[in-house]
Amino acid sequence: MIRARKKTSQKSEQSDPALQRTAQVLANPPEDRTELLAEYFVLSDSFNKLHHQLYKTIAISDSYQQQLKELSRKQEQSDIKLRQLSEVALPICMYCHKIRTDDNYWQRLETYFSSHVDIMFSHGICPDCVKTTYSKLEGRGQPAAVLSQLQSERQKAAAPEDEPLREMKELLERISTVGDPLTPELEKIVSRYAKLLRRFSKIVTISDSYQFQLQDLNMRLELMVRTDILTGLANRMEMLNQLEVELKRSERHNKTFSLILGDLDLFKQVNDTFGHLAGDRVLRQIGTQLKDNLRSEDVCARWGGEEFMVLLPETSLEQAVIVAEKLAAAVRGKEIVWDTQPIHLTMSFGVGAFCAGCSIDEFIQQVDNALYAAKNAGRDRVVKVCTQKQVT
Repeated sequence: MIRARKKTSQKSEQSDPALQRTAQVLANPPEDRTELLAEYFVLSDSFNKLHHQLYKTIAISDSYQQQLKELSRKQEQSDIKLRQLSEVALPICMYCHKIRTDDNYWQRLETYFSSHVDIMFSHGICPDCVKTTYSKLEGRGQPAAVLSQLQSERQKAAAPEDEPLREMKELLERISTVGDPLTPELEKIVSRYAKLLRRFSKIVTISDSYQFQLQDLNMRLELMVRTDILTGLANRMEMLNQLEVELKRSERHNKTFSLILGDLDLFKQVNDTFGHLAGDRVLRQIGTQLKDNLRSEDVCARWGGEEFMVLLPETSLEQAVIVAEKLAAAVRGKEIVWDTQPIHLTMSFGVGAFCAGCSIDEFIQQVDNALYAAKNAGRDRVVKVCTQKQVT
């Protein structure tokens, strides 16, 4: 290879007119200085052209190298996809092109889908649809029963729709009556097509199964993220989201909204006297009591500990005070039984209406200050924001 390169180099040197002329000038330099300068000028011009061609060749080479790297990257991605597809490919013999009936094929297919759930499709669901859909699923029974019903309906609906198979069977019936020699081959084709169709239907069924499980899991995750586990109310994060939504809506429609922050009075005594399990029951029943005395569009959340927050859309401060009074009376009249012993509690409330130019954090802080004013004034009462005027 080295000798070949040397021969090629020698040939290129011999065929290059500029090098030949340079060799002649060096071997027999002209005596006249003007002629020598002219030869140098010709040599310099040839060198510049050669230098330009060299850099142009280097640029083209760099471009080819970049394209080669990109092709290598695409080839690697294609190899990965090919390996993944080979795991679920139909078991077709590469010689006779017949589909093998391996017993573990569908098991391998199910294993592949279970370990590659990212290829499935799932859609985001709004909180209201999540709760409504999930409650309907629980009311109807196990999700598996709903899935099997959907699958059976799909199979019933999809079976009569395969027109090619029906037409091939009709054609087979017609030519079989006239004794066509191609009848056996056509029977094989129809049989293979029907077998592939059944396999495809089974793959669709498996896909539907995993898709349904993913949707069910997404609904559960949505509920877990947005809901307080103990009380079943909205949690702190969901309430902050609802406040942001209500703020934008009020700015768009120029309508105000109000906020109520309530805290159970002397709740620590319940935990110290009856235990934390009794305290958990109290929180659950108080949360239910508050929610039962609100409108469907109102949002009730467990803000933290024994604090509860209520968002009242399109509600003035005076109307919010009336709602807080109603909630205070409902908690005051609630009797919670623990080990045959009744537990009675009261609740203090801070109430405020949102004012333009105020941030959500500032608004919450104002309502929280009103709540502390109600605590300091003797508990079991409602205090409004700003004026800190005691209502009851």
